[in-house]
Amino acid sequence: MKFTKEKFSCLTEVFEQWWAHKLERPIIQVTLIPDLKAEGDLFTPDFRRSVLDAMYDMEMPPEEVAECVEAAYEKLIFLGDAFPVFYMRPTGILGGYLGQPFEIDHQHGTVWFEKMELGLEEIAERSLDLENRLFVRSVEITKAVQNRFDGRMAIGFPDLGGICDILSSIRDPNVLLLDLCDNEAGVKRALSNIHMQFIKAYDYFDTVIDTGKIPGYSAWASMLSKEPYFVLQNDFSAMIGPDMYDEYYLPILRKECRHIPRTMYHLDGPEAVRHLDSILSVDELDAVQWINGAGAPGLDQWPDLYKKIIGAGKLCQVFINGSRELWYIDEIIRIAGTGKGFCFICNGTEGERDEFERYLRSRS
Repeated sequence: MKFTKEKFSCLTEVFEQWWAHKLERPIIQVTLIPDLKAEGDLFTPDFRRSVLDAMYDMEMPPEEVAECVEAAYEKLIFLGDAFPVFYMRPTGILGGYLGQPFEIDHQHGTVWFEKMELGLEEIAERSLDLENRLFVRSVEITKAVQNRFDGRMAIGFPDLGGICDILSSIRDPNVLLLDLCDNEAGVKRALSNIHMQFIKAYDYFDTVIDTGKIPGYSAWASMLSKEPYFVLQNDFSAMIGPDMYDEYYLPILRKECRHIPRTMYHLDGPEAVRHLDSILSVDELDAVQWINGAGAPGLDQWPDLYKKIIGAGKLCQVFINGSRELWYIDEIIRIAGTGKGFCFICNGTEGERDEFERYLRSRS
């Protein structure tokens, strides 16, 4: 993989300025995959499927998984502020660490966690098992990847998932909605325990990641940081109102942000926007990642959202899907009145390289 430690050294300083609100330009990351031979999804290309298959092939030695990671990443092109990142997937893997059964979807390159027949009180007593096979596998692979790349790959914590989302996955979303009406105390105890297990897993991996062997911490949101950072989320929040959000989750969000040095909140879809004011009230939160969602109004149709995020002193991350969406960057900057504090994560194919490079030159 042709990504040098020297390149990482330059990017580290750029990102540290961004985290400190001192970078006077937006971060623009462009990661290109080989041209798709058939219609496909930029977010689940072959390289991600091959890495997932290797990670979840429990018979494959971790060192061979690291070789597969390198072989897959050799096919990628990193432009602008982009860089290679590794973390143990998928979102919600903490559920697997807590014993939640799962199935691998090899076609789409993801893992699906299954409902468990556990009551709220049982979930409130559930404890992270450090001997859990998936947990041990995650530790071994993380170590193997950081050893192989030795400063040429940013490493992220496993994508543990959101506290409410994990409970929703274990119980089933519709069952959890009934729980919120029928057993307020039970839901709070279950959420509190999942949060404690989240912190336990996070702290354990904080000892696994060796800062002497990585150029910086990262996550699925592909930022670079000298300090640990994590993407927090609550997709279940789309199903509840602000009062319930503030009562059940906001206290946990505050605790997460106090424990983790740098944090970003994954705001996913129009139904999550109703909670933005509460999210922005958390002083320790550093950034908000905005995903407008399929079928929702375009990225240019949310002027108040961008103004609120930047106006609250938070950083903002937005995803750009293909060169045809590059115009969104200019429009968002125009709407916000500044490019400072923004990060744009751009995905595309190798065939779009010229268009992306022209755009990057125009902004330099």
